[in-house]
Amino acid sequence: MKTSLYIFILLSILLVADCIAYYFYQISLAGYYSDIILLWLWLLMSLVVIVLFWKKILAKVFLGLMVVTLVLSIAPMGLPFYTFILSMTSAGLRLDKDLNDKYRGQIVGYGVMVYPWLEIIEKHGLLERKILECTEMQLEAFGKERIDVKFETQLSPDLKISEAKDLFLKSETDSTIAITIFYGGPNKTITFDKINKSLKYISEK
Repeated sequence: MKTSLYIFILLSILLVADCIAYYFYQISLAGYYSDIILLWLWLLMSLVVIVLFWKKILAKVFLGLMVVTLVLSIAPMGLPFYTFILSMTSAGLRLDKDLNDKYRGQIVGYGVMVYPWLEIIEKHGLLERKILECTEMQLEAFGKERIDVKFETQLSPDLKISEAKDLFLKSETDSTIAITIFYGGPNKTITFDKINKSLKYISEK
């Protein structure tokens, strides 16, 4: 019983540290599935601890908090619940590609009200850091004074990020990085300013 409790405490510390690192510094465990595995291990050990220590009042309170959290996530049209399911399963991953030894690119979608978006991840051994992100709204707004829609779901781009078949690192300098989103023709190349974390050029061919 004590071993299970120690494992639960260790997983809790790792999960909290992982969440804080990602929220404040965009740093997470390497790979798309690492954070997912950590969370599901924590949930599994939570159930184990609840069963083993069911006679304790804290176990009952903990279970109650988990149930209340689940209910509250479903209450507002289920949007937080869908976000959790999409982000903590493979359902939210559209494309995952190692661009080279230094970078990984992924197309993910964690909401039902927005299109999937592109993320560029910098590898650091067992850890990785999201350095760039590009959404459909950013692509639509690039180079324009204003756009005609208020919500991303109202956009109708000819080449959606979510429809990409592959990702390629086209070029990199000290200040820029260019990523080609491959559709099979025409393709879209997005050049980012690494210093300002912003779009610099967009070309299609």
